[in-house]
Amino acid sequence: MKIASHLLLPSLLLGAPLALAAPDAAPAAQAPASKPIDVNFRGTLRDALKQIAEQGGLNVVATGNLDTAVEVHLRGITADQALKTIARTYALRLRQDNSIYTLRPMTDAERRAAEEAEELEEAAGDTAPSAPVPVPAPPVAAVSPPAPPEAPAEVQSPREIRKRIRDEMRKAQRRSRGGQDVVARGQSLEVKEGESVDNAVVYGGNMVVRGHVEKDAVVFGGNLDVFGSVDGDVHAFGGTVTLHPGARVEGEASAIGGQVIQAEGAYVEGDIESMEGASLGSMVLGEVKDSLQKEFKRSEEADAERSEAHEEEDDSGGGFPAFLLKFAALFGLGFLGQLLFPTRMKELAAEIKAQPVNSGLTGLLGSVALIPISVILAITLVGIPVLVLMWLVIPLAAALGLAAVASEIGMRLPFLRGRKTQAAVLALGLLLLLGVGSIPVLGWLVMAVAVLVAFGAVIRTRFGSRTRSMPEPYSPHSTL
Repeated sequence: MKIASHLLLPSLLLGAPLALAAPDAAPAAQAPASKPIDVNFRGTLRDALKQIAEQGGLNVVATGNLDTAVEVHLRGITADQALKTIARTYALRLRQDNSIYTLRPMTDAERRAAEEAEELEEAAGDTAPSAPVPVPAPPVAAVSPPAPPEAPAEVQSPREIRKRIRDEMRKAQRRSRGGQDVVARGQSLEVKEGESVDNAVVYGGNMVVRGHVEKDAVVFGGNLDVFGSVDGDVHAFGGTVTLHPGARVEGEASAIGGQVIQAEGAYVEGDIESMEGASLGSMVLGEVKDSLQKEFKRSEEADAERSEAHEEEDDSGGGFPAFLLKFAALFGLGFLGQLLFPTRMKELAAEIKAQPVNSGLTGLLGSVALIPISVILAITLVGIPVLVLMWLVIPLAAALGLAAVASEIGMRLPFLRGRKTQAAVLALGLLLLLGVGSIPVLGWLVMAVAVLVAFGAVIRTRFGSRTRSMPEPYSPHSTL
């Protein structure tokens, strides 16, 4: 068959593109990496890579520490895209040798180089993804951290991240001082359904919000699951924020050292921020540990200061209220004794005035003798009631003797000359005696001597029943 020469050139031009394209069409349709897959997985990073390789029919070799907990939800993307997204999200070094993919954790130098390259890319306004770390397609959800147009969190230095963590911990401590705030340290916390709190803060544990948080929900060193509503922000430092269907967050949602997983039906009004990486998680846990240790130390120091204050208060007799209580008790007892037993109280006062030294020695011997007497009475059946009665009567008699000592002291004070009454004399003496007794060391010695003299006078006079002569009537105009 003879082809016209004027038709030969057009035929060649039309057939050449079809001939060139034909050999490539079949292999492209059969490439395993281009097969769309769906991945819904929660577990370790190593198992996630394994599942992607199995579903996509890829040859994957993964080495290094890949035990990081992850949650992956991918729909309608290729296995190649899934591997690259996982590698970028979790700082993995991805290499492809023909049909074999090799993944391992990046070194610090490689991570810094990747961050610098990404920063330069964004600064230059280059929106096309680079080959090693392509940006995931829009259908990808809940795995790759959001990349808003503002400065990305991935390029923050460790010092800036550490400062941010400390600032947030200080804010959380200030926020968690209200009346309906809940704080958990070293354990998990759950805001139950129907429950409403102001702020919810957890240190070193997980949090589940099923009810309502009126302000912020913050977790340091754990995961945060939101089923209910939060009017403020939700933050997880060293963990993952999971917003379940029906969750509502009016503020921001962020995860430093983890990721924010927003399920379908969960609402977040503010920005969403994720900064992942094992190094960030370790940094957060270190900051939480240091903060808890400092807070525990401050708490111990505060307890020690309060204990010292209580000890000083106890040493000083319990402060002014205790002073008033002692004064009122001794004054009432002494005044009642002067009304009911005027002769006996007069005899006690006379003995104290005439023989203070002998009364003190007698009181000392009597106090020592009380020990064996109490032991003897305690081991006999008949002596037990006597022992109880003795320890009720002796303190009462000693207190009356102390009131007599205070009356003698009040008689010698240069106050209310010519206008002294029994009550005034007793009150002046008790004020001076108890005032001196509140002085550390010296006051204790003075009170001990006064009690021994009073107790000795009670013993020597048999509580005023030993009269030496007719007692003289008390006169407020007596000579001082």
